[in-house]
Amino acid sequence: MTLEDKVHAFRLRVLQRAQELGNVSVACREAGISRTLYYRWKKRFTLYGSDGLHPRRTATRPGRPVQLDTTTERKIVATALACPTRGPGRLSLQLEEDGTLVSPTTVWRALHRLGLGTRVERLLVLEVHSATSAGLLTERTGRALTQRKVRHVQAEKPGELVCIDTFYIGNLKGVGKLWQLTACDAASSYAIAKVVAVDNATEAATFLRDVVAAEMKEAGWKLWRVLTDGGSEFKGEFDKVCHELNVRHTRTKPRHAWTNGFVERLQGTILHEHWRIAFRRRYFRKRFQLQASLDGFLQFYNFERPHQGYRTKGRPPAEIFWGAVRAQRHEEA
Repeated sequence: MTLEDKVHAFRLRVLQRAQELGNVSVACREAGISRTLYYRWKKRFTLYGSDGLHPRRTATRPGRPVQLDTTTERKIVATALACPTRGPGRLSLQLEEDGTLVSPTTVWRALHRLGLGTRVERLLVLEVHSATSAGLLTERTGRALTQRKVRHVQAEKPGELVCIDTFYIGNLKGVGKLWQLTACDAASSYAIAKVVAVDNATEAATFLRDVVAAEMKEAGWKLWRVLTDGGSEFKGEFDKVCHELNVRHTRTKPRHAWTNGFVERLQGTILHEHWRIAFRRRYFRKRFQLQASLDGFLQFYNFERPHQGYRTKGRPPAEIFWGAVRAQRHEEA
């Protein structure tokens, strides 16, 4: 019996049950449907008989349009730069007059993908072209040419910036409340994490000194700066350890969690790809069991899982993080 046949049989049973009981409300309550839906089925049964209770077949949704060919894309860019102050709607009409049929949405997507999505961006291209070809360099264009877009969180090599945050795992039966201290190296996406029973500055300081800094040193990198939020666990003893290690400690602004987005995203990945699966597969009785499970996932995350970000470009984080040590060992060998 197909799914369509099962749905058809169920609707027939509901109508028969309501007739047997003489009470529509009770029949709907037993079936778990609303009375509005029942009367909709009854109306279709009255008009079309038993065949009217078959589920309606909806048309398939259209897929994405075919990607623009190079010729059409060049026409869009040429028209946009020839008329830089026109929006996608008017540019679409202009292209239609020239014999090219593209919708305003397609025009906007093409321009946005090429960095020409706004009027300001298109006008800036004209200014830069005029400055380089005709020598018409305005003050604003000069600033645009000399200024380089810098990311608000940026690191060139491991250790320059490590983002740290805490994550509440939950209150486990027989174990108690548990937190996860998480560190993410901004240059390599390398992840370090520890399960703790207390969320305070002492635990955070121990994690920084004995885990993060120690692993950085083992990999051949110097820890220069850490980024955290303004939580109490990152004050007092934590600042003291930062001073001992000669590490600069910066904090995000209040209600600006996205500033520490590297580690926030990492914690979301650990939650979705590990904890929500692990808690459905086994029952944890001791904290060290959770740490062992977390270490197993971090081994996969750091050494095997490919990353598609702009920092790693398909490489696993360990290839960048442990690269210096591996190169040194290769030279010694």
